[in-house]
Amino acid sequence: MVKKFALKFLDDPSFQELKTPLEAGDTETAFRAAHTLKGICLNLGFDNLYKASFDITEKLRGRDTEGCEELLARVEEQYNNTVDAIHMMED
Repeated sequence: MVKKFALKFLDDPSFQELKTPLEAGDTETAFRAAHTLKGICLNLGFDNLYKASFDITEKLRGRDTEGCEELLARVEEQYNNTVDAIHMMED
């Protein structure tokens, strides 16, 4: 069952829904996506990605984008690590 839900994560749009609006300055949409990503990661036990998404969620809670480039880079790194690990599980 864990594998089933982990594989479904690959289809979740939350990361892209965070990245694109944040780069465009849409902090409201970016906050909602970060919050969603954080919750999904908590539920699936993706601890490293959860921590990174928690940090950017809290930063965006006040619609403050100062320092978000670095936080987004951490989220992206952990997202890619998580996706790579899931793909290894597929085999």
